[in-house]
Amino acid sequence: MPGTDLQAMWDAVYIADDQQSFRKLFNHFYGGLVRFATDLSISREAAEEIVSDVFIQLWKNRKNSEPILHVKTYLFTAVRNRCYNHHRDHYKHQWLELEADNAPLTGDVHPQLEWKEMQGWLDKAIATLSPQGRTIFRLVREEGFKYKEVAALLEISPRTVETQLVRATSRLRQALQHYGSGFDQKIPVR
Repeated sequence: MPGTDLQAMWDAVYIADDQQSFRKLFNHFYGGLVRFATDLSISREAAEEIVSDVFIQLWKNRKNSEPILHVKTYLFTAVRNRCYNHHRDHYKHQWLELEADNAPLTGDVHPQLEWKEMQGWLDKAIATLSPQGRTIFRLVREEGFKYKEVAALLEISPRTVETQLVRATSRLRQALQHYGSGFDQKIPVR
């Protein structure tokens, strides 16, 4: 939704109970919030349930609370807190399942398939990052958060965010260098 004022949409929900604006907010944030929850070592199913619960509570409590001034930050913080509660309540850590894709594509391949293969390669490289590095990378590069916002959200220093992002970028650069060189689908770990 480029060019859309998300805060104005939330204000329409808060003030006028605008269901269409709420649906648009849900559709805009759902995928990113699920990825974020999954990066916090929550299973995909649990992540989807947590994100849905956050939106349900947001709708139910839209009139009972103070106005939300930064809806994006609010949603990511709410999901983070629910994930922490999930860990606390279940006394166990769940690990991300990595998709195994061992069959490299060869020969002349349609450009969309090449793009999908490269995206898979990059996803594997992202999966090799530390959980914190992966989360920071996705929040900054995919969700558009600023360093200070990520630092506040994850309760770490902005310098840590910067350091983790430099490491992630370096790892991805290495992966891209090996992509296409026939490097047996392995990503170097340092």
